[in-house]
Amino acid sequence: MINTLYPQIMGIITRIQNYPGIKGLEEVDARVRKICRDHNQPFPESIALFLKAYKSDRQDNLLDAAEHYKTCLNATQPEEVQLTVFVNGLLASVYNDCGDYQAAYACYACYAKTLENLHLVDDNIRALIYCNLSDMHLSLGKFEEAKQYARKAVTSSQNANRQLDCAVSHLNLAYGCAYTGEFDQAIRAIAEAKKIAESLSSNRTFALCHGYLAQTMVQQGRGQQDEVQQGGFTPSDVLDAFYQAEQYFLKINDDHNRMENLVCWFQYLVEIGELEQAQERCLFLEQNFELKNSYHFYSIYAKAKAKIFHHQQDCNGLASLQTEHIELSEKYLKAYARKQSDRILQSVDTLRDKQQHEVFTQMQKYMGAITDIGQFIATAPDLYSVLPEILSKINTILPTFEFGIALYDDESDILDYQYFVDTQGLVQNLKVTCQDNQTVGTYVIRKRATVHLNSVTDDALEPYVDKASRKDDDLVVVKDKPDTNSIILTPIILNERVIGLLSVQHHLPNQYQQHHCQLIEHLASFIAVSLENQKQRQRLESANQTLEVLSTTDPLTGLSNRYQLDKITPVLIRNAYTQKRSLAVLMIDIDEYKAYNDFHGHLQGDEALRILSRLLRSTFSTKNDYLFRYGGDEFMAICFGQSSQNIEEKVVTLRNALSELALVSPKAIRAKQLTLSIGGVNVELVSDNVDSNFKMICDIADKQLYRVKESGRNNYNLIDCYLNNCDLANCPLDKPTVV
Repeated sequence: MINTLYPQIMGIITRIQNYPGIKGLEEVDARVRKICRDHNQPFPESIALFLKAYKSDRQDNLLDAAEHYKTCLNATQPEEVQLTVFVNGLLASVYNDCGDYQAAYACYACYAKTLENLHLVDDNIRALIYCNLSDMHLSLGKFEEAKQYARKAVTSSQNANRQLDCAVSHLNLAYGCAYTGEFDQAIRAIAEAKKIAESLSSNRTFALCHGYLAQTMVQQGRGQQDEVQQGGFTPSDVLDAFYQAEQYFLKINDDHNRMENLVCWFQYLVEIGELEQAQERCLFLEQNFELKNSYHFYSIYAKAKAKIFHHQQDCNGLASLQTEHIELSEKYLKAYARKQSDRILQSVDTLRDKQQHEVFTQMQKYMGAITDIGQFIATAPDLYSVLPEILSKINTILPTFEFGIALYDDESDILDYQYFVDTQGLVQNLKVTCQDNQTVGTYVIRKRATVHLNSVTDDALEPYVDKASRKDDDLVVVKDKPDTNSIILTPIILNERVIGLLSVQHHLPNQYQQHHCQLIEHLASFIAVSLENQKQRQRLESANQTLEVLSTTDPLTGLSNRYQLDKITPVLIRNAYTQKRSLAVLMIDIDEYKAYNDFHGHLQGDEALRILSRLLRSTFSTKNDYLFRYGGDEFMAICFGQSSQNIEEKVVTLRNALSELALVSPKAIRAKQLTLSIGGVNVELVSDNVDSNFKMICDIADKQLYRVKESGRNNYNLIDCYLNNCDLANCPLDKPTVV
C-alpha cells in the first residue's frame, strides 16, 4: 500500500471498537472502500481478511475468528507493521477467551511476534496488547506479572484515550491485587473502572465492576478469621454486588463473563451456608449454560456442588459428580497444561525483557544528545533565535519536520503555541483556549498524557478532538506544508504543574517508536527547567528595570529625579559645545503652593504636582526636552539645540494650560488659582567644563526666577547669553533679552 493510503486505513482499523455491532463493521468496510477509490487503489486483501475475522470475533465465533486472523497474518506485507501487531494481539485475545491452556500455548507465537514489534507501534495498539497480556497472566494465576502488565495497559489506554480498555485494565489490576492481598488497591482500581463506566454509560463495564467487587470482597473475607465481618464487608454487601452484576449482564450479550459471575455467586452462597439460594443458582446455571465448555468455571461449580451433596449426605450424587469432574480434568490435562503455561510465560517474559532492553539500549544511545539539547535550550538567551538549530539537533535523534514548545497558562487556561519551527522556518504563533477547544494539545494538557500516533487520521484523532468542532489548527498546521502523519506530544511539567507541551511531528507514517517517546519525555523535563530559568531571568530583568526606574525617577510625578542631572547634563554640555548648539535651562516654581496644599490637604496637593507633571510632558515633548522634579514644588526643564522663540512658545503653552484647569487656591494672597513663575536662560557655551558650566547656567536661570518672584510672580523671564558674558544685574524682566 502506498504511504498516503495505509495510514488512513489503519487510522480506521485500529479504532474499530468505535464502530459497534455488525453495522459498525459495514461502515468501516464502506469507509475503507471509499479511501481506496479516492486513491485509485484496489481494496487490500489483508484488510478484507481482517474484517472477515473481526466479524466472526464480534459474533463470538471464536474458532472461526482465530482461523481468519491467521489467514490475515499470512496475507500481510512486511511494511504492514501496525496491522501485523494489531492482528496478533486480537488473535492472542481470542485464544485467551477460549479458556483452555492448549489455546494459551498456541497464542505464545502471537505474543512472541507482538512483543518483538511492540516498540514500533503507538499507545493505541500497545493498550490492547498489554491488556491481553494481563488477562493471560491472570488466567494462569501469575498475579504479580498480571499487575505489571495491567499497569502498563492503564497508562497506554489513558494516553490513547481507549476508555473501555482502560476500565478493563483497572479491573485486571484489581483482580491481581485481590489475589496478592492488596485489597485497598483493588477497591481503588475498581472505583476507577466504575468512573469510566459512568462516563461512558457502559452496562458491560458496570457489570464487570460489580462482579469484580464481589470477588474482591470474597477473597478478602477468606483471609479473615472473622466469618461474620469479612474485612469490613458483610455477606449482604457481597451478595448485593453479585446481584448488581447480574442485573447489568441481563442488559447485554456476554455469556462468558456472566457465567463467571454466576458461578462465583453460587460458590459464595455455599461458603456462607445459604444452601437454598445456592441450589437455585446451581439449577439456573445447569439449565442455561454449558459449564463443561470452560474447565475453570466448571471446576468452581463442581467443588461447590460437592459441598451441597456432602451436606445432604447424598453419596450417589457426590460420587457421580466427582467421577464427572475427574473425567473432565483428565480431558484438559491440567497438570500438563500448568507445566506448559510456565513455559509460555517464561518465553513471553523473556521476549518482554528483550524488548525492554532494546528500548533501554536506544535510550542510552541518545540520552547524551538529549542532555546536550536540554542544556543548549537552557542557556539560550532567546528561544526564537535558536529554534532552527534545535530542530537540526532533534533530527540527529529522531526524524522530524516540525519541533515546537507550547506554553500553558493555568490562570487564563490558554495554550500558546509560541515556539514552533519546521523545515521551512518559524511557524506562525497560535493560541488556544483549552476550555473552549478540544484538540490533541488540550488533551495532553488536561490528562498530563503523552500522545503518540503513527497514523494521524480523523479516526485516530477522534478520541482527542471533537468532530463537530474539528479545525485545521487542531495541530499546528501551515499552508502548503506536508500533512502530518506521525506525532509525539508530551506535557512539560514542573513541580507538579503543567506549564506547556513539547511536540515533534513528521509527514510520513510510522516514524516514531517507544524509545522516541521516552526520549521526548526526558527532553520535556529538561525544557521544564529551562523555561523556569528563562522566567527567572525575565523576572530579574524586569526587577532590574523597575529598580532602574525607581532610582532615576521621582515616584510621585514620574519625572526624572534631581540625581539624574549628574548623568544627563555632562553629555548635553559636551554635545552643546562640540556641535555649537544652544542649551537652555528653565527653573519652574508653583506660586504659593503651600497655601494650596494647606487648604486642600496633602492628597490634593500631590495630585496638583502630578497634573503639572503631565502638562510638562505634553508641552516639552520632543526628544531634546528633559524634565526633572528639582525638589518640592520646583521643576526644571532642559532644552537642547532649540531657539529661544520656540522655548518661549512652550512656556506660554504650559502657563495657559494650567490656567485653563483653574486649580482653585482660596488661601493664596496673589492669585486665587495655581500659577507658575518661570526663569530661564538659553546659552551658547565657550568651553566644555562640565561642572562650572552647568553651575553657572543654573545660577543664571535661578536668578531669572528670583526676579519673576520679586516682581509679583505668575510670569516668566527668559534670556539669551554667552555663558561667560552674561550680566545678570541688567537682565530686564518683561521680555527675553539678548545680552
